[in-house]
Amino acid sequence: MDRVFAWDHHHSQIVYRIPGHRHADGREDSDLSPVWLPAEESDLPEGVTVEDLRKVSVKD
Repeated sequence: MDRVFAWDHHHSQIVYRIPGHRHADGREDSDLSPVWLPAEESDLPEGVTVEDLRKVSVKD
């Protein structure tokens, strides 16, 4: 499964989601209800920088 990375400008951190993945807590990631998880800059694919990421706002 491919990870989709983004910049959470609300919390100033890198986040990722796995489209279509059902998480252990029962949440299923979808385009209408994405499940964003925290990530590190070292998790980004080679050649991708924070500046390349789209901005999202992850609610608490």
